[in-house]
Amino acid sequence: MQDGNSPSDRHRMRSVGTGGDASPSPETGLTRRDWLQRSALAGAGLGAALLGGAGCSSLRQETRSLIGPTPASYTPLPHNAPATSAALHVANRVAFGPRPGEVARIAEIGPAAWVEEQLGDAMDEDPAVSWRVNSLDTQELVEDEPDVMYSTEYEQLLTETQQAALLRATYSRHQLRETMADFWTNHFNIYALKSDGQALVPTDTEKVLRPHTLGSFPEMLAASAHSPAMLNYLDNKLNRNGVANENYARELLELHTLGVKSGYTQKDIQEVARCFTGWTIKTGWQRGQFEYDNARHDQGRKYIPFLNLTIAPNRGQQDADDVLAQLGVHPATGRFLARKLCRRFLGQAPDAVVEKAASAFVKSRGDIRALLRPILLDALLTPDLNRPILKRPLDMVVSSLRALAADTNGTAPLQKHLAAMGQPLYQWPMPDGFPEKATAWTGSLLPRWNFALALTSNTIDGTQVDLTPPLVAAGARTEEGIQDTLIATVLNRPADTPDLQSLRARIRTHGTKAHQAQVPAEMILAETTGLLLASPAFQWK
Repeated sequence: MQDGNSPSDRHRMRSVGTGGDASPSPETGLTRRDWLQRSALAGAGLGAALLGGAGCSSLRQETRSLIGPTPASYTPLPHNAPATSAALHVANRVAFGPRPGEVARIAEIGPAAWVEEQLGDAMDEDPAVSWRVNSLDTQELVEDEPDVMYSTEYEQLLTETQQAALLRATYSRHQLRETMADFWTNHFNIYALKSDGQALVPTDTEKVLRPHTLGSFPEMLAASAHSPAMLNYLDNKLNRNGVANENYARELLELHTLGVKSGYTQKDIQEVARCFTGWTIKTGWQRGQFEYDNARHDQGRKYIPFLNLTIAPNRGQQDADDVLAQLGVHPATGRFLARKLCRRFLGQAPDAVVEKAASAFVKSRGDIRALLRPILLDALLTPDLNRPILKRPLDMVVSSLRALAADTNGTAPLQKHLAAMGQPLYQWPMPDGFPEKATAWTGSLLPRWNFALALTSNTIDGTQVDLTPPLVAAGARTEEGIQDTLIATVLNRPADTPDLQSLRARIRTHGTKAHQAQVPAEMILAETTGLLLASPAFQWK
């Protein structure tokens, strides 16, 4: 049995570090005034200082080619402005933002073809995902019996589960799969810090949600209902005949399927709770596994008005299975999911799009791809049906890593920045999941700025960015050329785009001030890039 007080020797041997030469430093605490005073560009001679550089050793390059992220391709942005805009839009919404060169590729094959590619979900995976995620102890432990998790340090389990999510979101070529994995994690939210949640959430993530991310919603719903992590979080492990616990039944109807405005009543909740009596978790040496305890089950007749479902006496576990089967394909469930997904991808939920997607859901008996197609292939590509969306902290962090082709191991130093912004993964206490509304995140601007500067100045241990490759690819050696290349790299839009001129002018002004202040070239490059990441042009998608 693995020692529960420290990481295993196997983990120490297999872990792949990706930190740069920079040593860890405390989190940068900047006021807005500090940021604006520091975020500026140097004057003449900057290009030579930046482009003179030293390369990695051949051994490091060979190793990174095997286990590191695929090298970035700094392809120039297309000259066709509408095509560039459309490509960037789908990359920001369907994916966690584009990596270098991705906007050009989407524009070349067309946004619809790229969305179809993502829906097909058949691309080869990036080596960084295969090696770095699979090297985590927790990924191996979920293949063992659930009780093994209880003998492992809980902090390690949670940290590595967060790490896997960040690595996949940052590097996976299956970007729609990863954005949907995040969506379902919040839809079936579980607070990992409740009770033994940290020992149960990794298995729920890997065995319950991820296998069904783009598959069958009824199958995912059933898997979630049987999940020990869910039964623990929403107290159904306490639900038994004569002492009904309604917590899971309430959230099953309100948050997982029908939606609170669908028309069900308290009577429906009570009857559904009776159906789930006896659904609990094993204890003892088999702890952490699902168990149906017939002795705890309410064997009486049940009637659920909203579903018009009568359940005969003495049917045991089949009571709840029948409820799940109906909820999983119900038209109200289709509308509820369609509305949530529209808000996620479009920034609003137009009635016509919701009804079309819900109809596809019902007709396909709960197929998630069918549900997504009207949203991603019709509405997303229709500008008038979209509204701006403020990036949540996870979107901000991952899109920044992707934009700069960062090399990260996703460990605690990076996760601390995410927590400072208000979104520590698997730690939202309420069952509704992290909010999507912009108003929930507008109070976390300073931590966002601090993250942007820490990332670009390479002070996040285990995460490194190299800001010179795009400058080399563009041949940018003048002050203005470097500025414009950074704008194009971070924002994936030409620097002369009309609505970027105010930002471009501020950068020019700060460049003059930085030159006068003799700020070192590397610091200027880092702070300028950080300022772009912190700008509204990057924060909104």
